[in-house]
Amino acid sequence: MVKQADEYDIPIIEEILLDAVNWMSKSGLQNQWNESNVKWSNLSKFYKINNFFIAYQNGLPTACMALTDYDPTYWPNIPKGESLYLHKVAVKRAFAGKGFSKELINFAKKLARSYSINAIRLNCNQHRNKLRAVYENEGFICVEEKTFFEKHDTALYVCNVKDTNPLL
Repeated sequence: MVKQADEYDIPIIEEILLDAVNWMSKSGLQNQWNESNVKWSNLSKFYKINNFFIAYQNGLPTACMALTDYDPTYWPNIPKGESLYLHKVAVKRAFAGKGFSKELINFAKKLARSYSINAIRLNCNQHRNKLRAVYENEGFICVEEKTFFEKHDTALYVCNVKDTNPLL
């Protein structure tokens, strides 16, 4: 089950994201996230609480993501409302490999269709091949690789939701 977050869910979002930060750090994975930028005091500069969605299993929070309708940093030429943008996808390590990323992505596809939006876009670390494979397996296509802020090697992806199974 996926539900839209409210202000009471802020600690849950921080916990899920921090779990991902700690795992990436221990695993030596290249990453733009850190303890500071996954705290709500920082996240709230870029997102509203209703941008976040949380996946649950048996009442336990397992994963989260943020969805926005505009991303001027990575997609400045796409008009507001033309696409949905997937951000901050994270799964708690205890639930990794159990399909929660897929559940969140399918939820985002349904939401996009409900708003008559045909594309979901995202950016991720260009060198995280396993992460990129997750997105590619869900129908995302890399359209560009680019360095942002002189240090972040980034892959930009698009998924055309009208070409995916509408039952998802």
